[in-house]
Amino acid sequence: MWIKYIVTAYCSCRICCGHWSGSPTASGIMPKEGITIAAPRNIPFGTVLEIESIGTRVVQDRTALKFNGRIDLYFESHESAKRFGKKTLRVRKLEKND
Repeated sequence: MWIKYIVTAYCSCRICCGHWSGSPTASGIMPKEGITIAAPRNIPFGTVLEIESIGTRVVQDRTALKFNGRIDLYFESHESAKRFGKKTLRVRKLEKND
């Protein structure tokens, strides 16, 4: 089932992550562009999500509480994250047989 989410982007710089810049994700691993997303707390770490026009990503991080209803894509550079901007996209959880 597809659900619409606000999808934003972040990198590991101080502007995006504050004093956590350069640190591992909330799940304890270092983020990787094309793989890592931050998601609301009700979506378990390791969940694979398909994001409309983006592809599949893995929940490895958490959004800030004030952004708990969003999906946040990890990018290697701040410029790439800013270029992505903010979009409303459909997102769905992939089942093991998808």
